Amino acid sequence: MSEGSSKSTPKPKRSRSLSYHTANVRNAIVTKFPDVLLGGRLRARHVAQPIELNEYALASAHWPRAFDGVRIAHVSDIHFGHLLGPERLVQAVDAVRAVKPDLIAITGDLVDLSAHESPLLFEQLSLLKAPLGVFVVLGNHDHLDHPRTIVRGARDAGLIPLVDESVRAGGRDGLLVAGIDWSKSIPGCIARLRRCGMARADLLLAHNPKAFVGAVDREIPLTLSGHTHGGQVARRTNRRHNLVFTHRLNAGHYHQGESHLYVTNGVGAWFPLRVNCPPEVAVVEMCTR
Repeated sequence: MSEGSSKSTPKPKRSRSLSYHTANVRNAIVTKFPDVLLGGRLRARHVAQPIELNEYALASAHWPRAFDGVRIAHVSDIHFGHLLGPERLVQAVDAVRAVKPDLIAITGDLVDLSAHESPLLFEQLSLLKAPLGVFVVLGNHDHLDHPRTIVRGARDAGLIPLVDESVRAGGRDGLLVAGIDWSKSIPGCIARLRRCGMARADLLLAHNPKAFVGAVDREIPLTLSGHTHGGQVARRTNRRHNLVFTHRLNAGHYHQGESHLYVTNGVGAWFPLRVNCPPEVAVVEMCTR
């Protein structure tokens, strides 16, 4: 191109992974196409389910006494996109703000498919405030399309993204919060936890509940996770009998020794059907034993 040319160099198109295209095809087949056939009633019925607010009181001898009684709002699996749009997101944000938590944890799958939609998502999530901070880790869906965009969007919105790192919430002697990026296996989660650089933590945020195995080894008192959506379809009499029953840690509260795990149902979904697995915002009050 000559020096005097007014033509600008075209920007290269962002490449998308095979996983993104696979997920997009799945979304079209099992979500959008059935919804179109039913005139939008599938989606409408799905988003009409109220978001439950569930509160739990847990205790551990390893929980720091300075933070006895701290209240943590736990949100996961927003899946912002076709099944969870702006109006539904507002409901979830309002539910969290109403409980006035000391700390807010968002444990992954913020978007369903595209990072392109994240500005609308973070416009709402920026309204979340808590004295000890609002922390975010990424899930597998966040890695489908430019995860760095999600991390940057979270940071710009005033949230605290954690990518295999630990921070003190509340100052120099604050609560030690660790957050790991997505990994699908127990060894992978343990390796990411090791990268956090601390021998232990008070609170671990991980999209995959399998991270609890490493948390128990480090005697971390509380781990918060999502990913499973509670199975989305479960028995009324036992919600752990669900579509993801092969996951040993798939729904609700687990504990081993002085370590606790809570796996939330999440507020969104990638499939428009929830049976005995209502969308959820969980509030955990953590106490010293």
